[in-house]
Amino acid sequence: MTEAQLISGCQQQDRKTQHQVYSTFGAKVLGICKRYMKDRERAEEMAMNTFLTVFQKIGQYKSEGSFEGWILRIAVNCCLMELRKKTNFTNEVTPENIALPDNSATDTIVLEGDIEQMLKILPEGARIVFNLYAIEGYKHTEIAQELGISEGTSKSQLNYAREKLKKAFFSTHSPKTQSHG
Repeated sequence: MTEAQLISGCQQQDRKTQHQVYSTFGAKVLGICKRYMKDRERAEEMAMNTFLTVFQKIGQYKSEGSFEGWILRIAVNCCLMELRKKTNFTNEVTPENIALPDNSATDTIVLEGDIEQMLKILPEGARIVFNLYAIEGYKHTEIAQELGISEGTSKSQLNYAREKLKKAFFSTHSPKTQSHG
């Protein structure tokens, strides 16, 4: 089925087409949800919410960008809406816990490993900001707006995530003798 056929079938609420959309994009959607949610059950719930939203809001798809991109954006938004309810970004990181220069190399190295497993060590707020910045490509202004936090909080969450990932997975390159995080 072409993308146009998938969209048309969804607009007509055709169950076969909806199943095809789920089959085609389900693994990618679940992968995104697993990066944001700490456990598989919540990730699967968010994936289902994503497809329910896709099928309910198909009329809002404007054919600007790919259909897949639109679906994946909905997945991120479903996860963020759920996490916003339960995450207090300001209480998770204190400035004295962070002492890291802006080093984007950490982001690149992390992407080469098993992202999902690595992100599980992060507190929820830091994990969300790291996902949005390093993986989804959001800017700090966009993250702040999406999550209802300041740009400074977004930056400190990202730095905290980088530091924690560095200590946990790249400590052999660090001259520090003791980990405090």
